Amino acid sequence: MTSRTIVFTSGKGGVGKSNISLNAALELSRRQYRTCLLDADLGLANVDILLGIQSEKNLDDFLFQDTPLEEIIVKTSYGVDVIPGSSGVEKMANLSSAQLSLLIEAFSSLETYD
Repeated sequence: MTSRTIVFTSGKGGVGKSNISLNAALELSRRQYRTCLLDADLGLANVDILLGIQSEKNLDDFLFQDTPLEEIIVKTSYGVDVIPGSSGVEKMANLSSAQLSLLIEAFSSLETYD
């Protein structure tokens, strides 16, 4: 079975993308889908804050410290796994196309999710 990716995006900040993404992930999990939420806000990530979780590693570690993506995934008590974004790290807001491609490829290759 092939995983599906759902993306919520906007050209403007502060419109509720994180809240909508999180609530969609929670609902999918409630319906027994194996769900992973990638916080792809590359400047001001906050899904971890919304869930009240603290992560030891985030996308910064994946992109700049060669940490495997699987190692930064946080399993939550809500049934949703989270790939935490990085907040306030300037270099995250200026990723190259190669770095973005690496992120997309790694996320797309995760096989344990619906």
